[in-house]
Amino acid sequence: MSAKVQTKSTVSKIMHKEVMTVRTTTSAQQCAVKMTKERVGCLVVLDKKEPVGIITERGFADLVKRGNFDCKEVKAQDFMTTPIISVDVNSTYEKAMRIFEKKEIKRMPVVDEGNVVGLLTLRNLVTHSKKAMKSLKRENTVLKSMAEQRGMTRE
Repeated sequence: MSAKVQTKSTVSKIMHKEVMTVRTTTSAQQCAVKMTKERVGCLVVLDKKEPVGIITERGFADLVKRGNFDCKEVKAQDFMTTPIISVDVNSTYEKAMRIFEKKEIKRMPVVDEGNVVGLLTLRNLVTHSKKAMKSLKRENTVLKSMAEQRGMTRE
């Protein structure tokens, strides 16, 4: 995987394919149960099939910080983060990385024609970068060896 391949890789190749979702009317308690059961750090909130917000561990911390609420009465729409920031499934790794950096986020739904098809995390980007770096190191070693064999090194 060369540097060009790394930055031209599409989000679809590096995203999580399973996304946990809830409806806007799902209670905070049901959201917490789902996040715990599924061992995920976020839930994408849907209105019909359209992503309208995201609930993260930080969102729960902010909800608890406000205090005195009924976890069965508070709904996802009451504490989700909006507007939702998403990326198209065909976007490049490079474009996704710029969005993460500019918006200072850790997770982002991946959409295809408005429907959520995946979740991209900062960890996905780091893992992809590490693989690309290993590949570049191997490529560099091969090229250096070829140059040495052909007497093309400077001393």
